[in-house]
Amino acid sequence: MIKVNDKDVEYSDGISVSDLIRKCGFQYPLLIVKIDNVYVPRDKYNATKVPDSSDVQITNLVSGG
Repeated sequence: MIKVNDKDVEYSDGISVSDLIRKCGFQYPLLIVKIDNVYVPRDKYNATKVPDSSDVQITNLVSGG
């Protein structure tokens, strides 16, 4: 089990950050992702695996005028 934004999400072995974003339904193109309070750069989403029991924070960046 992992936590995403303080909600329990079932863990899948080998899940990447990109997979987790899709699984959780995030659709905004600009996101900030932290795993156990460590920032994950956008260009590393596909290569970064989410460990079991992780605390993941995903934040939408919204801009406007």
